[in-house]
Amino acid sequence: MAGQTNAGSETTIEANDTIVSGYTDLDEIIIEAKRDLIKSDGATLTYDLEQDDTSKGTSVLEALKKVPMISVDGQDNIRIKGDSNFRIYVNGKEEPMLTANAKQILKAMPAESVSKIEVITEPGAKYDAEGTAGIINLITERKQRKDGYAGSLSANIGAADEGLSAYGRLKHNRVTADANVNYSDNELMKRSTVSRQETINLSGDDLYQTLQNSKQKFGFRYIGGGLNMSWEPGDKDLITLTGNVFSVNADLTQLGVNTRSFSKEGQLLQAYNQNANGKMENLGLNGSASYKRLFSGNSHYITAAYGFNYGKDLLALNYSNERELNAEMIPAYERNKTTGYTREHTVTTDYSQPIYGDTHLIETGIKGVFRRNTANSGQYYGNMPGELTENTDNISLTKQLQDIYAVYLSYSGSFDKIALKAGLRYEHTFMGMDFERGTGENYKRHLNDVAPNGAVTWLIGPATNLRLAYQMRITRPNLTQMNPYRLQIIQNEIRMGNPNLESERYHNLTLTYSNYGRIFGGNLALEGSRSDNTIEEYIYSDANILYHTYANIGHRQKIGLNGFLNVNITSNMSAGINGNIFYTSIKSGDGSLSNHGWNGSYGANFNYTGPWKMKYSLYGGQSTGDISLQGKWYGWYYYGIGLSKSFLQNDALTVALNASNFLTKYNYFKNKIETKDQYQRSSYGNPSWNVGISISWNFGHLSEQVKTTGANLENDDMKKGGKTGGGIGL
Repeated sequence: MAGQTNAGSETTIEANDTIVSGYTDLDEIIIEAKRDLIKSDGATLTYDLEQDDTSKGTSVLEALKKVPMISVDGQDNIRIKGDSNFRIYVNGKEEPMLTANAKQILKAMPAESVSKIEVITEPGAKYDAEGTAGIINLITERKQRKDGYAGSLSANIGAADEGLSAYGRLKHNRVTADANVNYSDNELMKRSTVSRQETINLSGDDLYQTLQNSKQKFGFRYIGGGLNMSWEPGDKDLITLTGNVFSVNADLTQLGVNTRSFSKEGQLLQAYNQNANGKMENLGLNGSASYKRLFSGNSHYITAAYGFNYGKDLLALNYSNERELNAEMIPAYERNKTTGYTREHTVTTDYSQPIYGDTHLIETGIKGVFRRNTANSGQYYGNMPGELTENTDNISLTKQLQDIYAVYLSYSGSFDKIALKAGLRYEHTFMGMDFERGTGENYKRHLNDVAPNGAVTWLIGPATNLRLAYQMRITRPNLTQMNPYRLQIIQNEIRMGNPNLESERYHNLTLTYSNYGRIFGGNLALEGSRSDNTIEEYIYSDANILYHTYANIGHRQKIGLNGFLNVNITSNMSAGINGNIFYTSIKSGDGSLSNHGWNGSYGANFNYTGPWKMKYSLYGGQSTGDISLQGKWYGWYYYGIGLSKSFLQNDALTVALNASNFLTKYNYFKNKIETKDQYQRSSYGNPSWNVGISISWNFGHLSEQVKTTGANLENDDMKKGGKTGGGIGL
């Protein structure tokens, strides 16, 4: 068909004179174009949620399960190609609190609040050098027909949550603005999770086996909103303002932990019960302002921008403990509270200069990131609820500073069927931590990192290319991983950070083949990565207490394949499959610890539009699990079905039904940890089933999106402190 393209862009169909002349007796010609659900150029993959009606009424976390290269395990931990070290952006700007608390917030955030999900695996020199797995960019902007205003309203109710969403856009002369607000909670049906953990003490006969069974019940409330504005005072000037806010409040109405310890002969030696309630709060605020000046053409410009991020993270637990047998060291009552604050200022300037026409481009820029974070932790205990004494051994008040100064230079150019891209980024970091309360030594540190990258793309045909890319990525440790405070969630298990951590360095090499035609489209990538100083969660035992901490002790190598394939079977029927398989080898610095193994995952979907424009969807997937330095996660699976129908003129009203993981009450996730002193295996039951209905209404007419200056305010440098089991979570 004339004018149709599928290679990495939205499908467009143009009516030429021949087509029009054949239908001169018709009053109107309507030409429809179906946008691709998934697009990729080898460096960035885009999943169009607006084309997935069956995601309406679900959460963003549930929608991520359908995105190639992303997996969500049984504990709602998110990974890109098996790696949990990634950053999360909203409309191209990082949300630090969203990155740090991804599974809690995305589980509460409605999918209707997002229009597209981008997975950026090869960021390049213009982006920060951190984030080894890549970037998940949640796009909330939407394109509507032009008529001055547009908007949408939606509501959903289901077993997992209920929520409301609103979106609006307005354009007047040279000013364009859009806003969105979203709310969800699970007050109608609060969920409970269950877990079981067995620990074998291999270093002695006393307290040889410990069994812990727990159950927690919680309710959450999510509120989020955003505002984007742009103003063009002239043909070559653009000013933008943005602001976003999100808040998740969770009430832990029940946490019960039953602990039993036995001798090697099976005799009960110790028994106690811990009952707790509490709350969790996550708050994130950010704003930015930017200016862009065009000189000649769209590629010759300069931008300047400023951004601010504020975040608050709170966890408070109140325990009442029952001491049944030999548990005198357990306090009758206990209160734990941790509070963290993040404050971040970012300034950046970027300059772009085309040379030799538009076939070659030089880009350069400077950036400064200034962070001031605090963390306050405390523990109180006693024999009466109103007479608790502060545990001076378990208090901590720390202040962290981190100043990052960066400069980059990149080149991109095309030579007939060959496209080149190369870049170099230098980052200087001044960081430190002050211990105002608690034990620990103040420290200051300077880091210097140089991160090169490059890519060569061979354009084999109009819709086919072969791409070879190299990326060096680094990751600095975050406050959680460096904070030495001992967080004791349950009596025999403690988590603490390590203030002596250094940045990780990864070398990644990828060869990607992409082909997009009218019927088949997808890519296949062979990739490998290597790092000799990875931050690994290190577990050791002391006095029958299991300690979780972090150290730069890992040597990690990974090689494998990943890809996806979409098939347009007919104009009303399509299917897709994506998957990956990797071999991973991890060793400690002295070789005393090691682990290796294969892991993989796959996902599939089928979409059909039947009579009366009824849309049907099936999807599902499975993972074999993964490994860590001292442990292994076992596999998990997911599945779902969807049905949707649009009504009214221009399909303005859509009703969607969805159901997922509905055959079982709990989706169980298992893991094990083996050290020379202890063997531990855990089972975690997550109520991931859901059945729901959603209604959405689109109104108005507007097509022009809020313009952005393209200024790079993304800060993707902080490594997340992932947890593999236990703890408190939604």
